[in-house]
Amino acid sequence: MNITEITSTKKQIAERLRLAPYCRVLSDSTDQLHSFAAQIRYYSDYAKKHPEYQLVDIYADEGITGTEMKKRDELNRLIADCRKGKVDRIIVKSVSRLARNTEELLVLLRMCKEIGVSVYFEEQGIDTEKLNMEMIVTFPGMAAQQESVNISGNLRWSYQKRMRSGDFNCTCPAYGFDLEDGQMTVNKTEATVIRRIFDLYLQGYGTLAIAKMLNEDGIPRKHGYEKWLPSSINYVLNNERYMGDALLQKGYTTETLPFRKMKNDGRLPQYYVENSNPAIIIRETFQAARNLLRSRKRKDAKESPIR
Repeated sequence: MNITEITSTKKQIAERLRLAPYCRVLSDSTDQLHSFAAQIRYYSDYAKKHPEYQLVDIYADEGITGTEMKKRDELNRLIADCRKGKVDRIIVKSVSRLARNTEELLVLLRMCKEIGVSVYFEEQGIDTEKLNMEMIVTFPGMAAQQESVNISGNLRWSYQKRMRSGDFNCTCPAYGFDLEDGQMTVNKTEATVIRRIFDLYLQGYGTLAIAKMLNEDGIPRKHGYEKWLPSSINYVLNNERYMGDALLQKGYTTETLPFRKMKNDGRLPQYYVENSNPAIIIRETFQAARNLLRSRKRKDAKESPIR
């Protein structure tokens, strides 16, 4: 290696940012040792993969002491090292790991900004180096929003994985069912109403007439709905859950805020699971009602005037 190369290497080392990871580990003595060792390996590897960083030290508090600033010795040591000019950049897994309330978070971020130390939150993907003081004030809201997006994304991934494997059941059971320990069970009182709806429809009553009968008899609904409507009767007659099957991912939630529930028109795959839950009616009854629905729909289409 010649002199020019040595000088260049020393300059590169001098320009590397001094990185200080902060984490909170489990308070159980055995798990704490494993968790801390894992953190050391993770951030040591992180520094190796990012040559622009020089690992200063790893600061780790016990999770049980994370509620009060004065008990977080390692965080206080990190702040002291930042004030001494030993740290250029802090990396932390998430906002909740660094601060437990908005006031504490703002104090920390403002202090770091004033002394030229940036903070990077891995889960939220937010870098305070790119935020000015005015944005720092709104940071808690930004972080909370990103946290919601991340949580929603994780839930979607979990649901889709369980759908593919056939393990997913539901999060909000349809009328006629209850959810007990993650499993759908038949609600006997509501199941009687479901059977009545199918019987009336197969006797020739329309969805409007059936809804009117249920409302006049004071049959309650659930999930915040007050009255039976023709659309709710139509939903019952088309819901394969009542014969024991499940068509999963009929709808989906948008990936960005504000989250909205959308009908799945083919954007995402659907999964059909036979015998996924207890049946309320036999398959022959369900199929007969569905065939009648289709027949009436075709008849209405033919009789409607052309415009």
